[in-house]
Amino acid sequence: MRVSRGDGMTLEFGIFDHLDRNDLPLRDYYEQRLKVIEAFDRSGFYAYHVAEHHFTPLGMAPSPSVFLSAIAQRTTRLRFGTFVYALPVHHPLRVLEEICMLDHLSGGRLEIGFGRGSVRSRFPTTGKTPRNDSRSMPNAWSSFSRRLQSTR
Repeated sequence: MRVSRGDGMTLEFGIFDHLDRNDLPLRDYYEQRLKVIEAFDRSGFYAYHVAEHHFTPLGMAPSPSVFLSAIAQRTTRLRFGTFVYALPVHHPLRVLEEICMLDHLSGGRLEIGFGRGSVRSRFPTTGKTPRNDSRSMPNAWSSFSRRLQSTR
């Protein structure tokens, strides 16, 4: 959604979503959310971003690329992406391949962000600990960026 101001500036509006759990069966929940995202596309919103959360009802998209691929197929102009890919809990090559595939499936509408994740108490379930977390993001980013440069 765009709003033009009198001074020549244009504002673009997007949506940030957590996919919070409710009492619908997950199949129905995802379908309902995808229909809402289709409405964002028709209404002229600029972008849609989803959060990646693990082991919490705050985010029912622990594999955001899977959800984003459904968005790519059901929208035509809406840009979309993750609020962040939590790099320390992913293999960098896997994230890179998913990003490339999503970008092609969407015709270049993918927007990406990277981060270390915000809920450190959940890291032990991924094999990471808060103690080594401060090193995991720089290491993950370094590995990811090396692979990205080698694909050019």
